[in-house]
Amino acid sequence: MTFAWPEYIGYLLLLIPLAVILGYGIIRQLHARETLASAHMADTLMQGPRLWVLIMKKVMLFCGIALVLFSLSGPRLSSGGRPLLRKGADLVFVLDISRSMRARDVLPDRLGQAKQEIISISRAVKGGRRAILLFAAAPFVQCPLTTDQEAFEALLGMASPELIEEQGTVFRSALELSEKLLKPETESRQESGIKGEKIIVLLSDGEDHAGDFLAEAKKMKKDGIRVFVVGVGMNLPVVIPLGGSGDGVKLDEQGRVVATSFKGETLQKLAHETGGSYFRSKADHNVYVEVSEKINSIAAASRWVMEPVERVPLSQYFLAAGLIFLLAETMAGRGGRKQQ
Repeated sequence: MTFAWPEYIGYLLLLIPLAVILGYGIIRQLHARETLASAHMADTLMQGPRLWVLIMKKVMLFCGIALVLFSLSGPRLSSGGRPLLRKGADLVFVLDISRSMRARDVLPDRLGQAKQEIISISRAVKGGRRAILLFAAAPFVQCPLTTDQEAFEALLGMASPELIEEQGTVFRSALELSEKLLKPETESRQESGIKGEKIIVLLSDGEDHAGDFLAEAKKMKKDGIRVFVVGVGMNLPVVIPLGGSGDGVKLDEQGRVVATSFKGETLQKLAHETGGSYFRSKADHNVYVEVSEKINSIAAASRWVMEPVERVPLSQYFLAAGLIFLLAETMAGRGGRKQQ
């Protein structure tokens, strides 16, 4: 037997305090009965069958909850097995298109340099699929996973801050959506881990207005998704041009010029929490060679995994059995014979 969602097996630990609570409830009810009358009178007031019904109700309640919790782990009957070569890599390029990426501390600007890094990495990495996810305050998929390099580059060329109305930079939502791209429901629950390595390449100048990405970063590390973080920009503050032509600069509500600075600490923290690697793309240094070499070494480290030939899901049977126990516990009477 295998499990579609083995991480939910831990919920069965809840059965330990449940058993204690149910047992304590029976003992307390018996003590309450005996404090009201002597042992002889207690037997008269609460006859044997009634006690057995009480115990059976608790047992049915325990079994029902146990079966429901067990069904959450997705038990399935797996038979046979075949070796499957896990090879290649699926890449999701997560590109920051907030207005600060228009800054020209690198040429033509931060966004232009990030695009060139992506194109060079994509061309240098052998095999696999590519996807583009753009984000500022909210993310959206610009290009789903594809092997069409020309279409990939054409869609990347369209990326600009004008595509997103709500500005600001939020890493958490971008990471969540990128993980869904790499591990859709139909794959993550049935074929997870056998299509190839899952890799995210995030490119940004490091500004994160929410700062709540830690939980999602740790989840990606746990799920085995490799993350490469590329910081684009220079340290000195620089103005933010408006529009693609660079006419005018961004001003605050008081009419003062808004300057942006590269935030490398945030990107390094993101790389650390995901267990990934951090690279710095500057005016005089591109990193596509380093990144692509690492990705190629990961993709080349193929390994054989055993895939079950047949999987028969059993969760619905355990769930049905659990609901039957709970229904039986609800319908069971309190027991005991009527007093004559």
